[in-house]
Amino acid sequence: MTYDDQNELLEVVTPDGRSTGRLLPRIRIHREGHWHRTRTVWVVLAGEADGPGLVLQQRGFTKDTWGGLLDVSSAGHLAPDDPDPWRELEEELGVRPTDGPLIQLGTRRVEGAHPREGLVDRELQDLWLWLAPLSLEDLRPQPGELEALLSLDLAVVPDLQLPATRTPARRLDATTRTVSSAVITHAGMTPGLGPFATHLAQLAGRALAGERDLRYDPSFDLRA
Repeated sequence: MTYDDQNELLEVVTPDGRSTGRLLPRIRIHREGHWHRTRTVWVVLAGEADGPGLVLQQRGFTKDTWGGLLDVSSAGHLAPDDPDPWRELEEELGVRPTDGPLIQLGTRRVEGAHPREGLVDRELQDLWLWLAPLSLEDLRPQPGELEALLSLDLAVVPDLQLPATRTPARRLDATTRTVSSAVITHAGMTPGLGPFATHLAQLAGRALAGERDLRYDPSFDLRA
């Protein structure tokens, strides 16, 4: 059983992002490997007591891919003509980007195969960075969709690239809403998350210093 709506209609796009006008259920998009659009929002908590923290989500165990693993702060499919671009962010984290700088970073290309599930995921990710004036305790993760949210100091994010990493973080449980200490290991992350998170942490540091004209480096695109 999966938490995701497999009948959700998504638009097929060309590899360079042009609209085709063709709508297919999510399950066919993934089983047939069609390119489609998603939105990824990296959240940096500027209100953490010990300094800004980068948010990772622990995916729900019933997700159709990478169940239970750590992933980007918030990610979701873009439904055709959806009037609310931040719907997925609010559904997952329980907050909307009404305060704090929100910076568009460009587009990330992702191609990933999931042989066990028989899925091929080809995404063009609309990529954003939100400097949220919040702490981890202010977030409201949705149980089922997420297991937990984690906040880790920007300075330790590069450690996620190390195979033997044991990176400290704070963890907010989606069900109990309790905060505890956690340790992130390489085996607990989705593929390519370490380098991607490190790049975004570097961009976040520049944004916190006042820069706004920031761009994602496509060398961090993922083919897995």
